[in-house]
Amino acid sequence: MAPEAILFPSIAMFLLTIGVFGRLGYMRATAAAKREVDPRYYKLYRGGEGEPDHLRVVSRHAQNHFEFPPLFHVVVVMTYVSGSVSALAVGLAWLYVLARAAHTAVHLGGNKVPRRFQVFIVGVSVLTLLWLHLAWALIAR
Repeated sequence: MAPEAILFPSIAMFLLTIGVFGRLGYMRATAAAKREVDPRYYKLYRGGEGEPDHLRVVSRHAQNHFEFPPLFHVVVVMTYVSGSVSALAVGLAWLYVLARAAHTAVHLGGNKVPRRFQVFIVGVSVLTLLWLHLAWALIAR
């Protein structure tokens, strides 16, 4: 397997993140234009009524992309740089991206908290396996 194969899931994760931020930007601009939120709120993110609930959900989800996903990008780069790429690592990386896409669909869809938590746990578990794979590959040398 070409070592570069591990990088494509990271690119897909970036595209998912950009998509979420694009949606957030569009929704914020629309909400400000409709006077659903005072545009001055975005100056310091305080004061007034803040964001309506439907907008706050997307805003919070965008913030989620800077919590666990950076650990994904780090393990992908470390796996690539250390020469530890395997079919298992690439499969786990794609599985993580699918779990994050499912998390996005649940969070920005019906936002059923139990389902969202289940999908989150799947993603964290896959990410943990990816880190364990890297650790094992490094130890086994």
